[in-house]
Amino acid sequence: MPLTRKEILFCILNGFLIGIANLIPGVSGGTFALILGLYDRLIGAITSLNLTTIKVSIGLLTEFFNKESRAKFAEEMKRIDFWFLTFLGFGLLLSVVSGAKLIQFLLQNHPAPTLALFIGLIIPSLSVPYKLMEKHSIGIWLWLVPGIALTVVPSFFMGETAGSENPIIAFITGAIAISAMILPGISGSYIMLVLGEYQIVIGKLSNILAVDSIVFLSAFALGCLLGLLLFTHFVKWLFKKYKSHTMTFLLGLILGSFFILWPFKDYSVGQTIVGRSGEVKRDIQIATAENILPSSFEEIIIPLVALIIGVALGFGLNQLEKLKEEKN
Repeated sequence: MPLTRKEILFCILNGFLIGIANLIPGVSGGTFALILGLYDRLIGAITSLNLTTIKVSIGLLTEFFNKESRAKFAEEMKRIDFWFLTFLGFGLLLSVVSGAKLIQFLLQNHPAPTLALFIGLIIPSLSVPYKLMEKHSIGIWLWLVPGIALTVVPSFFMGETAGSENPIIAFITGAIAISAMILPGISGSYIMLVLGEYQIVIGKLSNILAVDSIVFLSAFALGCLLGLLLFTHFVKWLFKKYKSHTMTFLLGLILGSFFILWPFKDYSVGQTIVGRSGEVKRDIQIATAENILPSSFEEIIIPLVALIIGVALGFGLNQLEKLKEEKN
């Protein structure tokens, strides 16, 4: 087994946290991948996938009892960090199955303390991208500005663009949305809202067996695949050539996500988007609602307690990461 038992547990736990992050407005899986110290490894694993991987996998299926084919497959799986991706994916799937309803319930019934909890959870982990910065000049720190802007500005334009059912637009939307999901602090669903495609995608999923839905969603999926492969290579290149600039920009994305996570909002202003089951998408309401100031001190108390708990949990995650590094 390429990974030890403790490494497997860490992968599953990290995958679980990344999956939970995808359920929270203003937080992406990339955010937690970065603050957990997995971002560059995840990018490296994804970019290592190529035609050789497909060729070796097909070779194993067609010549399973051939010792050489099995050896080549094992070597290829090691090269692409297969077990890391597998157990990370298992943790992510586990979070979706076990945590989705709980998170949606909390967002629906207790949005302020839930958002405050996640702010607290992220705050201590800001030290992770900071430590990865190799330079700290004024020019480097200026890259915080576009990072913050890229997270905040789209929230003012969600749903203002009319969508299209054209498969070409679906392909482009998929490529852009998956690229956004890779970045910390940006949700692919927000980008689809800006492009006006979110409700169309939801509608196609609700009628998935229709021919037009199959064509549209197939184009969307192909766009996601292409965007994932191309954009991860671009991010890897940025890490190699401009690591400090890139980490500062990513830090700005995370700081910008606090604008979306602000606990006190006027939900009457937020957009009402209906999901596949006819439920109102609470995360979209939160992301598009207007930030306001609390009306009383009593309104602050519970979110403040949740913030403190989140900070404590954030420090706990940092300690887990240090423990993992020591074990390695």
